[in-house]
Amino acid sequence: MKSQFIFKKDLNDFLGTLSVDNDIYYLADNDAYKKYSANGPSIDISIDNVRANLPLRSFFFNHNEKLDTASLNLEKKTIIFGVKACDLNALKIIKEVYLGGVCTDPFVENKLANTLIFASDCPTPKDTCFCTFIGGNPFAQAYENKSFDLNFSPVDDGYVVDVISVVAEEIIAQAQAFFRDAVDTELSKREEMRDSAVKTLDRINVNYKSIKDIDFKGLAGRKYLSESWKEYCKTCVQCTGCNNICPSCYCFYLTEANAKYRYWDACHYTTHGKVAGGGNARPKIHERFRNRYQCKLNYRKTNFGIYACTGCGRCISVCPGKIDIRDVVKKLSAES
Repeated sequence: MKSQFIFKKDLNDFLGTLSVDNDIYYLADNDAYKKYSANGPSIDISIDNVRANLPLRSFFFNHNEKLDTASLNLEKKTIIFGVKACDLNALKIIKEVYLGGVCTDPFVENKLANTLIFASDCPTPKDTCFCTFIGGNPFAQAYENKSFDLNFSPVDDGYVVDVISVVAEEIIAQAQAFFRDAVDTELSKREEMRDSAVKTLDRINVNYKSIKDIDFKGLAGRKYLSESWKEYCKTCVQCTGCNNICPSCYCFYLTEANAKYRYWDACHYTTHGKVAGGGNARPKIHERFRNRYQCKLNYRKTNFGIYACTGCGRCISVCPGKIDIRDVVKKLSAES
């Protein structure tokens, strides 16, 4: 299907028709997902800001999640509107981990199967964003696994909409009153907007141009035994904020007192590497700190062919110790 166009003023009515059969969460101005209500007052929906503070994975496996078969019976499908490319890249890792092994997680699989993702471009990156420095872009692309259904690119008073999945084609066909084919001038303006966003990222990260698209996997592997990890983690307070806000972290543990619950786990926790006999593979802070970098830049590139860091910058924003992953990688690369 050709790229479509919808006016911003028609977004409310478009979502209203979809809300009959779907629970809709849209990216709001406060960088959070808000549930859409067709019964409430008309709202000015703008999905042009950067990625939500909440990682996309929280829709598919949440902290303190009760695991029972009743939760597999969903009354409605879910639509997540305004998802950014950095979260889509992370979602590929999540799918590989939970669905690509010898067995699948039925709870994650069920939620994924019942969720539609409406992506959107990121025209104004934040000063913590660096997706283009690690193989990404500030806009979604149609990967082979079709990790999203529609993509909305802001152009003047509307959006150019790319239709990716078969389900999305059916949605557009049923809601054709809100759409028309995008014209060449609108497509050209979209490319100009995307080029501008990429240039903005280059300006934001001008001090890190030495690490743009370097071999992060090779660097992390070579520097595994570096003594510098002890220096780089000096301000780390092990709050696990970087783990819990990361869109590609997937560790969890289970409790089975009366009912089974899933809780997010994090490699910065002292107990993460602890085994039943009391031994601990990573008893020291710098070892746990190093493990996170190895996991993002080395281990998952080795196992899944993609970096688990997507350049979203959430870990930079949340860190009370002011640790910047870009600084750490730059310093590592500058070591002899």
